[in-house]
Amino acid sequence: METKSQVSKTHPEYDAMATKWQRCRDCVSGGDAVKAAGTRYLPRLADQTDTDYQAYKTRASFFNATWRTIQALTGMLFRRPPVVDVPESVNALLKDVTMSGVSFITFAQQIAMETLTVGRVGILVDYPSQSTEGMTAAEAAKLNLRPVMQRYETESIINWKTAWIGNKTALTLVVLTEEAALEGNEFEHKTETRYRVLDLFNGAYRVRVFRIDDKGEDEQVGGDIFPVMSGKPLDFIPFFFLGVDDTTPQLDLPPFLDLVDLNLDHYRMSADHKHGLHFTGLPTGVITGYRPENESEKLYVGAAHFLVLPDPQAKASFLEYTGQGLSAIVEELERTEAQMAILGARLLTAEKKATETSQTAQIHRAGESSVLSSIASTISRALTQALTLFSKWAGSDAECKVELNQEFLPPEMTPQELSALVSAWQTGAISMQVLFDQLQKKEVIASDLTLEEMQAQIGSEGPRMPDMGVEEV
Repeated sequence: METKSQVSKTHPEYDAMATKWQRCRDCVSGGDAVKAAGTRYLPRLADQTDTDYQAYKTRASFFNATWRTIQALTGMLFRRPPVVDVPESVNALLKDVTMSGVSFITFAQQIAMETLTVGRVGILVDYPSQSTEGMTAAEAAKLNLRPVMQRYETESIINWKTAWIGNKTALTLVVLTEEAALEGNEFEHKTETRYRVLDLFNGAYRVRVFRIDDKGEDEQVGGDIFPVMSGKPLDFIPFFFLGVDDTTPQLDLPPFLDLVDLNLDHYRMSADHKHGLHFTGLPTGVITGYRPENESEKLYVGAAHFLVLPDPQAKASFLEYTGQGLSAIVEELERTEAQMAILGARLLTAEKKATETSQTAQIHRAGESSVLSSIASTISRALTQALTLFSKWAGSDAECKVELNQEFLPPEMTPQELSALVSAWQTGAISMQVLFDQLQKKEVIASDLTLEEMQAQIGSEGPRMPDMGVEEV
């Protein structure tokens, strides 16, 4: 059915990026998703039947370097918990920012994973349309009248517009897709696509929801909603974009698209390699100079059977593959794996500790760290903006702050460095606070321990007696 819908129209940049996002999603999902895509990633060989192609595809292996890399980088981002500074009154809400059981830290991890996977994600800060005027904070919380954060994958952000308002570029329209549950029996799971339209109407933030009816036309579900804060409509759309480098709607390429494409190339070569092994790995029996009297006669191979050849000139042998074609594919597979390692998957390979110094390892990881640093800064800025608005909607005007970890690898402190630090403190060159800060930065001391707590622990242990080598009697 041809749709007459206007609300479902997509942004030109969305259309240009959709297939790239799909490649990233399929690779991250793994071999099942890649193989389910069929000829999109693995073309048929000449004259292959459906059965032959299915066998060809089944034999192929998909080494998921993409997912392993993204998983490792996300772990590096959250090696230390993010620093989250919010008013005390908002702290309790951070245990569940989505009203579906997702804590703020978990929400931040989901945001990071999405950014690494496809290069963009969106956050909507929302508030129930019911008024809380005259209610205490406790009364509003009891009715679940509180701000929420909702994460939107990039494929769900289908359209957007900006305009120059108040001497800055402002978001004036965002169209989001959602799946709404429909009524059915207790065991059914029926949904339909809805379109949530956020826009500025006469300078005020407005929310509308649409569906596409049986005629393919737009149908509004419910009325227009104008969310308010402190009794006044908002003059901006509380939706935040997150990319690799900035927080604007501008679309950038997924950060690991090159790795994704190499990963798919590796999959295709794996299919050819396994296909070749299938047909050349086992020797083929060959008999020359013999014609059976009965065409239905069976010939058996094995020690339990006799092979009778009446013609003394007849010969039986095995034909074995001895060419170099498969070794060339193996070399190319190894070359592609090395290229994937350079693009990020190197984090997953075994370190050659005997030949690689710590400094060299740090240099090798500089590329990954620079991508992570950019993403960490962008996510920190966007989450700070979203959390500040979240906090304001919860009744606090205090500024919030979110900082993701930027120390992606455990720092190293040699015994010589430790000795020099302690010596500098003992001679009065540095203060106890400086010594403590350096030890904490190098993770010699736990990050959640304060100087006072450390001093109290030392005091409770009593004086340390030097070992004089005296044996107990």
